Amino acid sequence: MTFNETEEKTLNTEIEAKAEEEAAAEPEEEVHLSLDDAQIKAAALAYARYLKDNDLAPGDATTTEPGEIMPEPAEAPEQETPSEEEQTAEDDGQEKQDKKTETKKAEDLRKIRKRQEAKARQKEKFLKGGKDSLASVMNLHDKVQDVIDGTFSKLGREVIRGAHNISSSYRNTRRGIGIAILVTGLLAAGILIVFDMFTVYEYAYNGKVLGYVKNQEEVTDVLDVAGRQLANNNSTEGEVKFVANQNVTFNPVDGRGKSTDDSDTVVNKLIYMTDIETEAYAVYDGDKVVAIVKDQSDADSLLLQTKDDLSAPDPGMELVSAEFTNELSVRPVNVLLGSIQSNAAAQEQMTNGGEMNTYHIVEQGETVESLAAEFGVEAFDIYNGDNSEAVVEIEQGDRVCIRSHVEPVSVKMVEEGRLKEVIEFETIKKESDEYYKGDTHLEQEGQNGVQIFEGRITKVGGEVQNRKETAETEILVEKKDKIILVGTAERPKTAATGTFIMPIENYVVTSEWGGRWGRMHEGMDFGASTGTPIYAADGGKVIKANFWSGHGLCVEIDHGNGVVTRYSHCSAVHVSIGDLVYQGQHIADVGNTGHSFGSHLHFEVRINDVSQNPRNYVNP
Repeated sequence: MTFNETEEKTLNTEIEAKAEEEAAAEPEEEVHLSLDDAQIKAAALAYARYLKDNDLAPGDATTTEPGEIMPEPAEAPEQETPSEEEQTAEDDGQEKQDKKTETKKAEDLRKIRKRQEAKARQKEKFLKGGKDSLASVMNLHDKVQDVIDGTFSKLGREVIRGAHNISSSYRNTRRGIGIAILVTGLLAAGILIVFDMFTVYEYAYNGKVLGYVKNQEEVTDVLDVAGRQLANNNSTEGEVKFVANQNVTFNPVDGRGKSTDDSDTVVNKLIYMTDIETEAYAVYDGDKVVAIVKDQSDADSLLLQTKDDLSAPDPGMELVSAEFTNELSVRPVNVLLGSIQSNAAAQEQMTNGGEMNTYHIVEQGETVESLAAEFGVEAFDIYNGDNSEAVVEIEQGDRVCIRSHVEPVSVKMVEEGRLKEVIEFETIKKESDEYYKGDTHLEQEGQNGVQIFEGRITKVGGEVQNRKETAETEILVEKKDKIILVGTAERPKTAATGTFIMPIENYVVTSEWGGRWGRMHEGMDFGASTGTPIYAADGGKVIKANFWSGHGLCVEIDHGNGVVTRYSHCSAVHVSIGDLVYQGQHIADVGNTGHSFGSHLHFEVRINDVSQNPRNYVNP
């Protein structure tokens, strides 16, 4: 601290001391608080404590009863409403009390002015004999002190005024406080009624807004019904779980201009949603999904039933052990509702394999690669929502299809006992030069045998892997193998091939096989000019080559095995009975002989002398 600062501090101390001595030397009037003044002071203190305890500031709204701030005087019990004369007397008393308060205020101001005048006189004494360099310091001190004095004086006046107002209000407006509280309650009730009139609830499924309702109960009361109906609509055996304030949420909004749904509409909106995703349980074979069912219980039942069906012992045998050869596990997955399988469908897929399409809504943080890993497929097996093309990138909320190929699961089982089993016959082929190449002849029919096996059998995937006899096998019926002779001889050109060609070219079909003119027409008619060549439909032996009743000039060829072709109404024949002809050989010409109404070829195909529709053998 410098010399000037020290000197200034000393002077300020001396000035304050002198001012206090002079003020003390002057006689002050003794202040006596009246009873009303004491009550006012007590009210002010009580009010200050109340504001502090309730963390309030002067002027803040409060519903506290006045008695909680300042207890009622014991000597002032609640009275009935005063008469007009009593009220006038009370008003006169109040006027006197107000005058006392004003007198007290004036006296406090006079004391403050006395202290200020004493300080001014002391300051003047020091300034006359002091140094000029300290004048500015003294001025600054006075200004600060005046501000402090003025602040405390003002605060004191405000406290007294507030206490007086509280006391006055308590005495004169007790009934007004009650009315104010009643009015406030009515206003609050009115506001709540108006708020309720214009508020509706927005309801949503997993963040997807579905509509608005007047009351949340119109949604919550039908969630169970909607869940069961939605499961039925999507052909799943599991019930969809709609849970209020979880996957079904509500939000109060301004209802003006919005139409609200009734319970029936809510149900319809819920059950006809398309992208409903739910938690299901997938059966994994290693890291690959092979089935998806609604819950853990169904998954456990599926595995048990599948193993039981794949390990059913043969009649007369008892199951010793059975276990899956696959590494099967069950884990929860999120999929669209339609991807959940019934246990019957899931078991069919696990048993026989097949193609599987699973639909999923992409969640936050998921990628094509993470989905491929989760479902045990390749990245290129992730397709877009309509399963039309593979996707490269996906975003949260996208609908995707996961394609996969499911291989059947298998069970290793051991059974033992006494088994009556079939001995299947074998098919044996033998070569023979008695038949043409490409021809076969059944020499012996096959017949299964029957035997009794006693012992233990091990199967994997239904196939016998090991047989261990505990007793000699007993043959009940011997098997008889099937024997087929396969021809080795070269086929001659005239041999039948077993297929037919068109017997004519440049023709018009003039009549079909079947009923005609009240009787059976046993062939097809091909209209052509006289002299048009006729060809053998297949190789064989000529058995007719002459004029024959209504058929006119006619040729018949035996192709073997009871098959015969007939060519009628010819104008000329170029073969004789007994000739061997080959397929496509020129055997006759088109004519108009016999019962004919124009130049044409009548062509028949007969098997065991029964006419057949030629269209089943040739293609006109």
